[in-house]
Amino acid sequence: MIILFKATVTGVLLACLELRQRPEADLVFACDPKEGEAKLKMSNPVSEVIRVGFNKKIDKQQLIKRIFPDGWHRITNFDSSPLNYIDLVLRHRKCNPAELVRLLRGCEGEVDGLYCGKERLCKRYYRYMREVKNNYHRLCMFVRPVCGETVLYVHVTPPNRISDMLCRWLAVRNPDRAVIVVDGKFAYVCNGEILKMQHFLKTSVDSIQHLIPSEDSANLEELWDTYYKSQMIDNRRNHSLSKKLQPRADSGYSPMSKKDRYFVERGIPTSTLLDFVNEKQGGQ
Repeated sequence: MIILFKATVTGVLLACLELRQRPEADLVFACDPKEGEAKLKMSNPVSEVIRVGFNKKIDKQQLIKRIFPDGWHRITNFDSSPLNYIDLVLRHRKCNPAELVRLLRGCEGEVDGLYCGKERLCKRYYRYMREVKNNYHRLCMFVRPVCGETVLYVHVTPPNRISDMLCRWLAVRNPDRAVIVVDGKFAYVCNGEILKMQHFLKTSVDSIQHLIPSEDSANLEELWDTYYKSQMIDNRRNHSLSKKLQPRADSGYSPMSKKDRYFVERGIPTSTLLDFVNEKQGGQ
């Protein structure tokens, strides 16, 4: 027997409940039904298949209560609720959803096993959760979008799948602008009703290329850099603190964060207020 489930929070929870009743079943995960059918043909096409998580919208709160009936209490200030835990883990680049389902079943209703389990698998997936959470917070800290007339745009390269979280976070804080977050070949758009689109959608970069602010919109950032350099007093700069607040590992999230890290490592070139005035006049 095979349990085919969608690699989402709901799919993982439903697969865990099915695995409790059929512990001998094999687990196969997919992002959509087409991918799932292709995997079934390659694994065992004659086996009985139970498909979960692809069609019905089910209350996730009710599912998590069935899996962990005793409820959840925060062990440390860094811990997320079980639903958020599963969502964060699924975003990790190394996560295996089938392995996560077996981990949830192995807890046998004790939610503390996810956070302070002694087994190696529990520790590894708890680390995945913490890594994704830290990546998200640092992405919000170090990424600075380009501001257009009606669009807020940013290009990011995070190590895990958190670009949609950043897009929603920016949209809440900028309700008067549409937010576009580009990650690889895909783009996330939020507050899309400003552009006469859906509120939130994932699409290809080519389809929204005409909405991305032009290079002229980024000139303000360069102008600010020149002004900042002109006001900078080098002997007051705390390089140790700067390196702590802008770690090297976090410098690859966006071109702007790379530039900030370059300033931390190499220092800020000597500039004067006259340079700022000349550049401003030249831009006009």
